[in-house]
Amino acid sequence: MALFGKGDKGKARARRGADEALPVVGRRAFCRICDDYRQFTKCWLRAQHIAKCPECGLVFQNPAELYEKFQPACPRCGEFLEQPGFEYGICDGCGSKYELVPGTKPGLLPNRQQRAEMDKHGKIWRIE
Repeated sequence: MALFGKGDKGKARARRGADEALPVVGRRAFCRICDDYRQFTKCWLRAQHIAKCPECGLVFQNPAELYEKFQPACPRCGEFLEQPGFEYGICDGCGSKYELVPGTKPGLLPNRQQRAEMDKHGKIWRIE
């Protein structure tokens, strides 16, 4: 019998699986899309490798192989994958996802629409 939630921690962790992300306190940061300092209320810390693409749903057979690259991305759709140990947040103004590293400007992780726009204008976004 679990009293006050004790005893079910192992089952809860098993349900979370390999795509575990831990919530962290929101913050203000500079958004390149909005071109202003914005509030990032939805922030999280990536705890483990991502085993399934959040965009197209492709299940990775060997996620560690993808994470050997400088900037891991889904082989099917090109969605950038989050690195374990890094904090991420979503801009409240435009909904863009950023990698939040203390002491530096946030690094944009462009979504499919933003990558298409960058390709249209000839911007380089892929690092191989």
